[in-house]
Amino acid sequence: MSVTLKHKNILVTGATSGIGRLLVERLASLGCNLAFCGRSSQKMQDVVMSVVNLSLTEEKHYHQAFELSDYDAIASFVSNATTQLGNIDILINCAGANTSRDSVVNMDINDLQQMLTINMLAPCVFMQQVYKQSMKTQQKGMVINVMSTVCSFANEGIAGYTAAKSGLDGLTKVFRKEVRNEGIKVCAIYPGGVDTPFRESARPEYLDPISVVEAIIYMASQTGNVCVDELVVKPMVEKNYP
Repeated sequence: MSVTLKHKNILVTGATSGIGRLLVERLASLGCNLAFCGRSSQKMQDVVMSVVNLSLTEEKHYHQAFELSDYDAIASFVSNATTQLGNIDILINCAGANTSRDSVVNMDINDLQQMLTINMLAPCVFMQQVYKQSMKTQQKGMVINVMSTVCSFANEGIAGYTAAKSGLDGLTKVFRKEVRNEGIKVCAIYPGGVDTPFRESARPEYLDPISVVEAIIYMASQTGNVCVDELVVKPMVEKNYP
């Protein structure tokens, strides 16, 4: 099914680590034209080398490193990506961060602001820009936002991350209704615990990030009028989600 993605113009955020990096590498191996971004210039060079090695022959690539708090940089990146690749077919918001594990009472507001920026506001700006610069004109496209199962349960100690991801979840649901009649699919994947560098220590009992990548590929590969609006992917050991 993933063969349908060959030559698609796909923009991926959070491409310098974790699920985002693995996703970019997988898409490169499928023959996609890629625009990808991340925060680290140093890590970006490693990703670029990997993408070049994994790509087929004639694919186009565009990349840039910048802070997601720079909304003007996001607009510029989308504009440049559209110029280099053509209209964006699929936007995949992978960038995410959980920089503080604390209660509502004790969390630092600056930490909360950072998590809101990375997990909610920046993805919203990407959706706005890709819609305005590509999908509105072509009256088709797909957005896939990488959420978390925290959107469906409330646990103590992860107040900021839960609030930020839940905010993006709400925006995603509204945007889905706003653009459905324009032929644009808006999807959300909700991974449970994933064994990535996102965590302080290895958790082999959690999801292999490749499993999440393949689930995203599955969602992106749907054609015609088929849309996987929401997909929950969680490890068997996770019991806090119904």
